[in-house]
Amino acid sequence: GRRAISCACMLAGGASTRPALVTFDCTGTLFEPVARIGVLYKRAAVAEAWKASLARAVAAEALDEDALSAAFRSAFAEADRERPCFGAGACSSEDWWHPVVERTFAAAAAESAGCSEDALRPLLPGAFRTLYHETEFSRAGWRLRPHAADTLSALSAWREARPASEPDLKVGVVSNWDDRLPLLLERLGVRRHVDFVLTSREAGVEKPSAELFARARGLAGVAADARCLHVGDSFSRDVVGAAGAGWEALFVCSAEQRAAVGGEALAAVEHAHLESLARLPALLSLGEQPEARGGAHQPSAPVRAAS
Repeated sequence: GRRAISCACMLAGGASTRPALVTFDCTGTLFEPVARIGVLYKRAAVAEAWKASLARAVAAEALDEDALSAAFRSAFAEADRERPCFGAGACSSEDWWHPVVERTFAAAAAESAGCSEDALRPLLPGAFRTLYHETEFSRAGWRLRPHAADTLSALSAWREARPASEPDLKVGVVSNWDDRLPLLLERLGVRRHVDFVLTSREAGVEKPSAELFARARGLAGVAADARCLHVGDSFSRDVVGAAGAGWEALFVCSAEQRAAVGGEALAAVEHAHLESLARLPALLSLGEQPEARGGAHQPSAPVRAAS
C-alpha cells in the first residue's frame, strides 16, 4: 500500500529526477498570522471604537478574544458553504468577507460580558476596512514562517545560476485564498521568487481538488508526465490533494500535528515529511546534500486520529 516515506529517498537524486515544478501552500506554510484571529479582530474594533467614544471603547474592550476566534471559524465555514472559493463567480472577495466579519463580531458580542451587538454595530464599517484592507493584507496581520524566505531565495538563486544543461525548475503558489494573495506575497517580500500564484478564488475550485493542481501544472507549462511536488501544512488539503492529482507531497508540520492526523491516515497516502522548510533546497539537490539520507523524519508511530 501507499505509505509515508523518507524525504531523502523521495526527493533527492540529482537533475535527472528533480521535480520540474514545486508549489507551495501559503497560510501555515509560507506565512502565518502575527496573532490569533481573536486578537486581530479585537484590535481592529478597539481602534475604531476609540474614534467614536469612551462608551464604545469600553464595549469593544469587553470582547472576548477566544469567543472572537471561535466565532470567526464558524462564520468562515458558513460563508464557504454558501459561496465557495471566496465567492468565485458570485461576488467580489470584499463582498464575500463582509458577512464573515459581521457574523464574527455579532456572535462574539453575544458571548462577551459587558458587550452587545448594538454597541458594536456602528463600528463594523471601520473595523471591516481595517481588517480587509490593512490587517489581512499586510505585515500588520501576517509574518513569514521560519525558513520560508531563505528557502524561496535558495530556489531563486539556483535557478538564476542554473547551467543550460540542467532542466528548468518552475516554482509556484497554490493556495485556498482570495485574489489579494499575489499582492500580499509582494508585501511580504517573496512574490518575486515564484513564477505564478494560483488561488482557489481564481480557479473556482479549492484544494484538495485535483483540478486545482491540474491548473497549476498548466500555468507552469510543464509536461503532463513531469514530476511535480506540492509543499504544505494541511494533510487533508495539501497532502491528500497533491497525491490524488498524481503529484508528490511534502507535509511540513510538527510531530504533534502529525500525531493529530493519526498513523492510519498518514500511512494511507504516500508523502514525505519535514518539520520545517530549512532542508528542502538540499533535498531537491539544489545545494549540499544532507550527510545522511536516513536523517529525514520518518513516519510517526501509529496513533488514533484526533479528528
